[in-house]
Amino acid sequence: MLFCTCSFSCTHKWDDHVGIADPASQKTLYDVIRAAPEFSGFMDLVDRSGYAGDLKSSRNFTVIVPTNEAIGEAKTAYDFNDSAVVRSFVGYHIINSVYNVNEASDTIRAKNLRNKYVEFTHGNFDGVPALKKNIVAANGLYHVVGTSLKPLANIYNLVSTTFPATAQVNNVLLMDTTSYQNWLSEIKRPMTTENSKYTYFVVDDDYFNAEYDRLRPFYHTHYDEAAGAPADSTTSFFTRKALLRDFIVAGAVTIGDQVTHLVSVSGTAFSIDPADILSRHKASNGVVYRVKKQLCSLQDRIREFKVMGNQPSGYKQSGKSGNIYFRVKKDTLGNLYNDVEIRGHGVSAFYAKYRAANANTVTYKVYGRAIMGLTGDPQTDDFTQYVHFFDPSIESVNEADLYKRPVVNDQGANDVRMPWSVTLLNHDEVYLGEVTQNEFGNMRLLVMANGTGPIILEYLRFVPVIQ
Repeated sequence: MLFCTCSFSCTHKWDDHVGIADPASQKTLYDVIRAAPEFSGFMDLVDRSGYAGDLKSSRNFTVIVPTNEAIGEAKTAYDFNDSAVVRSFVGYHIINSVYNVNEASDTIRAKNLRNKYVEFTHGNFDGVPALKKNIVAANGLYHVVGTSLKPLANIYNLVSTTFPATAQVNNVLLMDTTSYQNWLSEIKRPMTTENSKYTYFVVDDDYFNAEYDRLRPFYHTHYDEAAGAPADSTTSFFTRKALLRDFIVAGAVTIGDQVTHLVSVSGTAFSIDPADILSRHKASNGVVYRVKKQLCSLQDRIREFKVMGNQPSGYKQSGKSGNIYFRVKKDTLGNLYNDVEIRGHGVSAFYAKYRAANANTVTYKVYGRAIMGLTGDPQTDDFTQYVHFFDPSIESVNEADLYKRPVVNDQGANDVRMPWSVTLLNHDEVYLGEVTQNEFGNMRLLVMANGTGPIILEYLRFVPVIQ
């Protein structure tokens, strides 16, 4: 919003917008509020906070002004002898830009000078009703409240101070060191960011510990914690991170009388039974529920994944870009799909390499889809291609020989590759066999041509075998 303080017409338009015309609108917020004796307590804090200059400037603000009685009550909760407390308290009541009160409008989140957000909801500010509203000054407007706003902690600080003794929060705090930098984006950032809302669940210790023990075998690595291995490469680290990210949901969720089905920021589906809710806490960036447990199956935590054919990490050799086609086509049912076709390369056992990140320590059933013979495809004859998996125990100068991990093929026989017969116009998935991932992390594989034959791949799908 723009202010025009020297033009009658601009002032008149501004008065029409907020619904109030007042000669005081030619004065700054600082002067208007300072002139009212009933706000002297707040303005004394403004003078001490360092924000007085802002309210005297030409920048636009909205100020939530507590009455003297409200400041008197606040003195019992805040140490106003501490300059940092004063600055934080005052800054929370000053909003960047201009927000008038409209009791019929939906919630607006307005950012204050402390980089927090105040919710304007139907004439209330964080639930505090306005005694007076939309009072105009030259550089903004102010609203009056009978109770000062209470700065809310973000989710991270709230659970750290309210539930520090729980096993879950202990594990959160354990991760908050320089040794675990790559946990920030998945776990801590949603707990601390102010410009979005999240819902966080804190569970009972027995449930947390049981889920940790249940997940641990699926995140096995060879790094020995006792031997001083990198802290963010161990089985404990990956297990802890996988479990902790499943307690965070995007958005501020209200749990009603029925079981609520949710999906965590990591994509894990779970449910919350309202009978398991122990308490609810509002945070500056969402809400925290203290619950007994989640309703979540192991199959929901250890999920299938796909390797897409049009996302290779490399090839047997370079210089064959003219033989590699990334296609967008329609299958026999009319559905669009993307794939890769490699043909006419003239190289025996040519291959495309792929890598799947964060594969669990588990046996996977492997399925694939490759469609050939559709309109415009020169390949119309059935052919065979092979899927190979990297075996870290093999040493060889020949790259292809490194990809001979033992597998079980589609016939149930032990093998070092999965043969894949691609037949004309078959748009169904094909079962290829089973492969066991012995360590959590990257799963490296390649799709290899039979002789100088073609390669076609839409995707490979890996389904964990969970007993």
